[in-house]
Amino acid sequence: MNFFGEIDAIILHEYSIDYPQKYKVEVTLLESVLPDQKCKFHHIGSTAIPNILSKPIVDIAVELESFPLAKEEIAEVEKLGYRYWNSNPNENHQFFFKNIPRTHHLHVYPFGGKKLDRELRFRDILLQDEKLKVQYEDLKKNLAKKYRMDREKYTDMKSEFINSVLQLDEADQI
Repeated sequence: MNFFGEIDAIILHEYSIDYPQKYKVEVTLLESVLPDQKCKFHHIGSTAIPNILSKPIVDIAVELESFPLAKEEIAEVEKLGYRYWNSNPNENHQFFFKNIPRTHHLHVYPFGGKKLDRELRFRDILLQDEKLKVQYEDLKKNLAKKYRMDREKYTDMKSEFINSVLQLDEADQI
C-alpha cells in the first residue's frame, strides 16, 4: 500500500554520486540530536551501493546502546523533519522517514541486532559481487513496474532473493 499516493510511488533512479555525502550530512544532524547516546551509524540500502538503480532514498541505520529511543529523543529526531512510524509492529526496529517524497529513511536498532546484521551482510555482498548486483537490480526493475504503488509488496517481494543470497553466503562461511 502507498500511503501518500503518486508522490510516493516506487520509481527507480540511476545511482547518484551525491548519496554518500547526503548520508554524511544527515548523520551529522542526527548526532547533534542524539548527543547522549552511544551510536554507530551505517549507510544501508541501494543508495549505499554504487551504480545500482534505487529509489532516491538514503537509508541510514543507527545502532543504539540504549534501545529504543525515548520519547524525548524521538521528538528531537522529528525536529529534523523526520516522521516516526509509531505503529511499527517490530519491537527491535524503530523507523522514521523524512520528506514527501521521501529523501531519507532512518532505521534504529539495538546494538548487535540480527535484522541490521542481515542488512549489512547483504549490502557488503552486493558491493563485492557484480553478478548478484545485476540480478538484484533486474529484480527491482521488474518489481517496480509491477508494484509501483505498493511499497510494502515491492519490499516483501525482494525478500526471497535477499534470503537466498544470505543463505549462500552462510554456506560459504562453513
